Amino acid sequence: TDSFLVPLACECVIGYTFWSLVHGLGPMIWFYPLNELDITGYELFVLVAFSPILFLLGENTQKFLSRTPVVNFFMLLMLVGAASFHASSTLSRLISLSIGVGAAFIVQTVTWWSGTQKERRIHFWGYTLGFVALLASRIWYVSMTPLWNDHKSNKVIVSLFTATIAAKLIFQQSEDAPQEEKQKKTKKDKSTYSPLVVSLGYGAVFFFLHALLGEVSIIPRYTVSGFPNTGPMPNPWGGLVLLGITLGLLLSFYTSIASQWMWSVIGFASGMGLMFLPTWSAFACGIVLSIYIASVFPTLSEKLVNLPNPGLCMLIANATYLIGVFGMVWCTAYNFVPFGGELARERTYVIIGEEYDVTHKLSLSLPMPEKKYYLMLPRQTTPQQVADAPLGDIVRKCLFAIVLMGLVGFEYRRLFMQTYEGTKLKVMPRNFPHLIWTFHFGYDNRGWPSLDRAAELLSNTGADVITLLESDASKPYLGNNDIAMWLGEKLGMYSDFGPSTRDHTWGSLRNLILSKYPIVNSTHHLLPSPEGELAPAISTTINISGSMVDFVVTHMGNDRDDLDRRQQAAKLSQLCSESRNPVVFLGYVTSSPGSRDYNKLTRDGRMKDIDPTDRDRWCEYIMYRDLIKLGYARISHGGLSDTELQMGRWRIPQGEHTDNFKLTTSDDKIPQSIRFNTVFGSHYVGHWYGGGHHFHMSTPKYFV
Repeated sequence: TDSFLVPLACECVIGYTFWSLVHGLGPMIWFYPLNELDITGYELFVLVAFSPILFLLGENTQKFLSRTPVVNFFMLLMLVGAASFHASSTLSRLISLSIGVGAAFIVQTVTWWSGTQKERRIHFWGYTLGFVALLASRIWYVSMTPLWNDHKSNKVIVSLFTATIAAKLIFQQSEDAPQEEKQKKTKKDKSTYSPLVVSLGYGAVFFFLHALLGEVSIIPRYTVSGFPNTGPMPNPWGGLVLLGITLGLLLSFYTSIASQWMWSVIGFASGMGLMFLPTWSAFACGIVLSIYIASVFPTLSEKLVNLPNPGLCMLIANATYLIGVFGMVWCTAYNFVPFGGELARERTYVIIGEEYDVTHKLSLSLPMPEKKYYLMLPRQTTPQQVADAPLGDIVRKCLFAIVLMGLVGFEYRRLFMQTYEGTKLKVMPRNFPHLIWTFHFGYDNRGWPSLDRAAELLSNTGADVITLLESDASKPYLGNNDIAMWLGEKLGMYSDFGPSTRDHTWGSLRNLILSKYPIVNSTHHLLPSPEGELAPAISTTINISGSMVDFVVTHMGNDRDDLDRRQQAAKLSQLCSESRNPVVFLGYVTSSPGSRDYNKLTRDGRMKDIDPTDRDRWCEYIMYRDLIKLGYARISHGGLSDTELQMGRWRIPQGEHTDNFKLTTSDDKIPQSIRFNTVFGSHYVGHWYGGGHHFHMSTPKYFV
């Protein structure tokens, strides 16, 4: 047992770092086209996933790459990638991270294809346990990847990885991996499998592990709906996803499960159920799908390493994985990427279905190889299986320990999460502030995570209701992060996230509502979008101190799609007009004041602009009806996003009332309870170009 424990622990740390590096590359590459809304050329950094192509340079090169000092060198390059979080610029970080990811795939290829049977098993199950450990640690970090969360956690993991490299140097028994076993396998199995078929299947499962199971909140967010029947919330129901993955890995010990045709049918049905069924039914299908994906991963990995050409296999596998990731981009951001258009538009289910097809119909239908490196049977019949039996026990115990650690994280967060109603905080409970902000996915203007800084900013505003746009980072190229859950727990607010991730609206249009007051009901809308990307909206009712107030929040389509914006403005106007309660409109309209869409909202929607004199606006707008306006402010983004914050403050009227129309920029006679936080300075004319967050554009303004 002792001979397995230390090597397995080292490989678990390497696997954890491998998966963290892979998860970190997508957001850094996506940062550039996101800012430019166009192809920039930095997308070519995805080619580092093809680093195993070096193994195609010949047998001598393959032997050289398999030498222990060379493997250690590539692990040091992985260390460079992990430490890229401390880089001085966005580009230098992207380059360092790309080097680390490329090295990580080389280390994976070397260790999976070389060594004794015992060594290969340790390598594989170390990588697998590292994946599960990443999921468990992300529970404690509220869906964030610890390596990329902050400098402190990054330093801890980098130090642990450094210690692991040192430990491997101490415990390594031989410099070169034995080649005899691999040569025998090559001659025997050379004609058994098609590298194309098996590699496609492994690449598809690798895609599923990242895109659907890369964080336990992803599947719940695929099934979310409006209040009061929201479906499963990520905390605590994401714990079932972690348990499903664990059950699937345990089932993989029984090698026949992955090749059963009925299991294939169940896997396909569960995937389609996740995409099309409502809330809890879809979530149940998602749990079954997590079991299925985890159960077939070892089998496909087993078949992969029984192929003689690791360079070709990994080349095909990683290409399949990248096609899946690009497919998710094409399904949603087709308006901004080449070769998208109608081919993939709003067809996430097609990407999921096609990746499934190559997983089972191609690869899993092939018979199992005679030589098994990774799959461990309950019964040991050969001397080698008997010798390796303790590894299976250790893997199971480690798996249970890791999962238990993750589930305890949910309970820990629940105990320390403060959810409160705003009435407990308010001196004047009928006076409430709110804000709108295009959030930029939780990354600042340099591409670094900004959630902690954003939470501090939002807390300083004192807003009772917060609308965040560009708030869905659940896609693999955005980090698989659940911003709604993170901010909801950090700020102690109720959250409403929607429409769901499976509804094809990409993150820049996603809506998120945070409220200190209970959300009574909400409806998630997909606005008419005949030309451009799907635009969402949420219409919700919030109980503010016993008074019902409606909010309509949206991110309309790009300004280039005129028909979209015309139809979207008509639908939003209808939602506002039909509201029976006092209503606030918080929207990204992509039109100037006085434009057609603006007038549609004010005329047909019967809404009033909070400040018609503010002509220097383009995207964010605050409108209202049947409320008394008290104040209006614009706060500079301070580098956390590409867009400012806009705030409004209201009083809920009782009976007959008149609105405030007299404007003042002096707060001398304004009650303290109505003033905006002076942490943002005082009234400022023009754009604020200084540091931090400051009032600007002739605000704050008060109405009396």
